[in-house]
Amino acid sequence: MKSRNWLFLIQIALILFFATRAAAQDWKQDLASLFLQNFSPAEIASSLETSFDSLSQEEKPSASLILAFTWQRANNLSRSYSWLARFFEDFRGEGVFFDFLPRTIQNELWAYLRQWQSRYPLINDLAFLLPAEAETRLSPPDNLILAVQMANSAFFKLIFEDETIKAGLLQKGLNTISLESGPFLRQSGAKTFYLELKAEDLIIRREITLEVSLSSEVILASAPRADITRRYRVSLLLGDKLLAQSQSTFRLTPPVQVTLPPADGRYSPYGPVHPSGRDSPNIGVSILSLPAVISDLIKEFKTRKEEKERTPPPEIKREIKLVYLNQTQRGLEKMTADLKLEFKGYQAIVFSLSSP
Repeated sequence: MKSRNWLFLIQIALILFFATRAAAQDWKQDLASLFLQNFSPAEIASSLETSFDSLSQEEKPSASLILAFTWQRANNLSRSYSWLARFFEDFRGEGVFFDFLPRTIQNELWAYLRQWQSRYPLINDLAFLLPAEAETRLSPPDNLILAVQMANSAFFKLIFEDETIKAGLLQKGLNTISLESGPFLRQSGAKTFYLELKAEDLIIRREITLEVSLSSEVILASAPRADITRRYRVSLLLGDKLLAQSQSTFRLTPPVQVTLPPADGRYSPYGPVHPSGRDSPNIGVSILSLPAVISDLIKEFKTRKEEKERTPPPEIKREIKLVYLNQTQRGLEKMTADLKLEFKGYQAIVFSLSSP
């Protein structure tokens, strides 16, 4: 009985497999037939859109690019750019095949793909650029440096709270954008900004979220200040008769006390006096000891060069931790800021339709 149940399940699975495969072949055959019968681009694109969700993940990159291509031929740039963005953003512009279409359409599709491969404003990576320096800073950083890896050159605008805070040209390859850290390090929470990238008439608007988590620890508490108060009373008398009186209270800040070492009566603009009593400008090197001095200088130069080569290169990370010192009313605090960058979405916009 159990063997019959297993056989039945296997038969059902085979039927579904072949049905799915047949459906996949059907959309390709139907699409090729529509091109051969010279249907309008809008009719071809509409037909493919209805079956897009039922396609496999391997077939969707090709279908999305075909949709972008056919909607452009139909002069519908809004829908064309929407599918073009999906092809590059969701499928990274890879995994296409058109061998089931007529040869002329294949050639046009490959030319269309090559055109946008060299123009589409695709971000390969966006992260924080960390300089090679000590972990703890003596003060909050003035700027946050974003590293943007571009597949192609594109004009950009960085928008925060409906205001453009940066704009310019991003070149193909690695670029950096410096942001004032003040608006982002005031309090914990999610900060949303938008990066708009423009290529020809296409604008890709990327939503980026910066999650900020701040924590603090008092490492040196402030000593309580002893306030000094003074009271003044002014009286206006006519003989022995009090006509008016006023009283004021002032709070004085204690004077700053700085303890200086006792003066020794000598002034040395060039630093400490040499133990031998000679002036530093008159100190020389003996000719006999000159080779040893040169050897020491060469060793010092090699040591400094090795230390410089050992310095790690700047890091690029989506998540970073900033540790710095901050003077507040509570005292000297050690601040820790955890920052995380995330892509939240994208939108394709036709520039000529968005501009006033």
